[in-house]
Amino acid sequence: MYPMRKRIICLLLVLAAALSLCACGGGGKYKVVKSLGSQKYSIGFRNGDSTYHYIDKALKELSYEGVIDDLSSQWFGSSRAVDFPSKKDALDELGYIEERTFIIGVDLESAPLSFSKNGEYVGFDIDLANKVCEKLGWVLKVQPIHSEDAYVELNSGNIDCAWGGVALDTECPDYTILVTYMSTDIVLAGKGSGSGSVRDKLLYIGTTQSALDTINNNSSLSRRLGQITRINGGAAEFFSSLDNGDCDLILTNEAAVDYFNTH
Repeated sequence: MYPMRKRIICLLLVLAAALSLCACGGGGKYKVVKSLGSQKYSIGFRNGDSTYHYIDKALKELSYEGVIDDLSSQWFGSSRAVDFPSKKDALDELGYIEERTFIIGVDLESAPLSFSKNGEYVGFDIDLANKVCEKLGWVLKVQPIHSEDAYVELNSGNIDCAWGGVALDTECPDYTILVTYMSTDIVLAGKGSGSGSVRDKLLYIGTTQSALDTINNNSSLSRRLGQITRINGGAAEFFSSLDNGDCDLILTNEAAVDYFNTH
């Protein structure tokens, strides 16, 4: 009788814990308040740039070797969060690879893809680009840019590649899109149980035009908000603003919410 009673009590405790987690949005302190549509993340090059082929082959090898799955599990909690094609010994098709510096443009407001932490550039995109350059024997240089400046930065030669979190327009003919590897929702996020409503709330957004357009394109949302403030900084600064009580909501993406809830 007693063993059965213990099993029942244990089951009830597990059920109560599960219900508690559900009630608070998965147990994390940051909550998704409203989804504002999805955003695809890609790797793009200037049209006609042969660098495209080297990155393509290196990524296929890394995918085949399981390196990309490992990075995905580290940054997103799942090896299935990103989607890359794979091929064994893909670089053998290219022959000799000349040494060079490879400059990638990244958007530091795109955690956990690319962001600034303790003065360093970190994230899935940064780690993956480093692995690619190790494969090719290249030196990686990271150049922070804004998403809407990607075309200008590419065609001016300031960067060789717009990588990942820059969120290129995949329908634009001005780029050569190597791979679209991830999609995540653009969201308004808050902290704690009181973050469920947007009415009269102070919202922090980035300084990019795309961030402002996201809010302005939803007129009913912008009317309900109390104040919209544009600030400089990356994702870490935005989530710190929530922690410090400087704002009620931030404009971010769901992958970032998941990351900062677990790191």
